[in-house]
Amino acid sequence: MARKNTGQLSFFEETVYEYLILLSPSDAIKEEVDRMKELLHGMIGLEAYNRNSVAHVSLFKKEAADNAPIIKLVKKAVAGMEPFTITLAGHEVLKHGSVSRTLCLKIENPEPVTALAAQLNPVPEPKRSYLQTTILDKPKRPKKPVYPHVTIARNIPVADFSRIEDLTAFDYTAEWLCDRITILRRVAGSTGHFSPVSEVKLG
Repeated sequence: MARKNTGQLSFFEETVYEYLILLSPSDAIKEEVDRMKELLHGMIGLEAYNRNSVAHVSLFKKEAADNAPIIKLVKKAVAGMEPFTITLAGHEVLKHGSVSRTLCLKIENPEPVTALAAQLNPVPEPKRSYLQTTILDKPKRPKKPVYPHVTIARNIPVADFSRIEDLTAFDYTAEWLCDRITILRRVAGSTGHFSPVSEVKLG
């Protein structure tokens, strides 16, 4: 169900969108990741959302009612930033407790991507600490740092993942020149596909 903006009075309800800011690899890398998805599907079977997702590196998600502030945010974050090379260095497995696993491609040089994500979503300055008197005073948990990677398939149940006999087929290496940021959006609260909004070039 679409989420409405209740933060301001209006004669018309505003539709709120979920924006996804990401890095898009080359077409050749996207095609190879698609091939690996199909290979993995043949081994253990994959849900449609895993088979249909397009290879990318997620940076940040944010909700807004209009494109303009999101594009402005991205342009400000990348101002003065030069294009850089992203190198993929084989497969990696991310563990989600005892429940599921994510199979992805490891980024050998994550530092520029991490720095970019921090520019888009900076950690707020810590507030002065006071004695906690109520549960409302409990400090918020710090945000988890971004861990850059290219997902092949996410949230694979452990029982299914254990059926993969050999992961060397996913030891793919490649690189691409990252020279732009891609912005997508979908209606907040929905599970539909993200649609293109804009690209912001580096340099």
